[in-house]
Amino acid sequence: MKEDFITGILPETVVIDGTAYPIRCDFRIGMQFERIYGSKLVDRDKILRLLQMYYSEIPENIPEAINQMLWFYRCGEPEEKNEDENGKRQRYQRRSSKEPAYSFAQDAPYIYAAFKEQYGIDLTEVEMHWWKFMALFESLNEDTKMSRIMYYRKVSTSGLPKEKRAFLNEMKKLYKITDISVLGKKVSLENRNRKWKDYVKVRQMEAGVVK
Repeated sequence: MKEDFITGILPETVVIDGTAYPIRCDFRIGMQFERIYGSKLVDRDKILRLLQMYYSEIPENIPEAINQMLWFYRCGEPEEKNEDENGKRQRYQRRSSKEPAYSFAQDAPYIYAAFKEQYGIDLTEVEMHWWKFMALFESLNEDTKMSRIMYYRKVSTSGLPKEKRAFLNEMKKLYKITDISVLGKKVSLENRNRKWKDYVKVRQMEAGVVK
């Protein structure tokens, strides 16, 4: 998170070509990002859907609108920051597998329960800034079931005693991610950003297509 996360004001606009554009900052929007990105839509349609989701008025400078949208989704973190295939900072960098740590869609009940248990927050009843949601999500303690599930998915069983390995493999099987919007998504936000910018440069969206 940015250094002024507490003392500053969480952004609700992004500046593009000197103009401040409102950006939808509710955590529910951010949670939909992976579903759209991992969908079977072609890249152009994915970009349009995400831009329409984040901006009430889409800027004319589409490449910069994408840059600012991804910057907001990253919670202000630089592109080169170490991320896993979900765009989330690695919590289990030591002995971690390539299995995605979470799926917002598949894990919604566990995430809801974890926030309710640890913070007393009912996610169905609150409005919350995406950056605040991610700060709380990344800080879930090991006692919550969601944290344990993420641990099971990421931990390597190599070199562990037979009984421990058998238990963890059973947990990996039980909580295996089946959400197709997450499976196979192996690009970081940095690579995704570059891919989309290259796409825009090649296709040069026609003026007036984005409403």
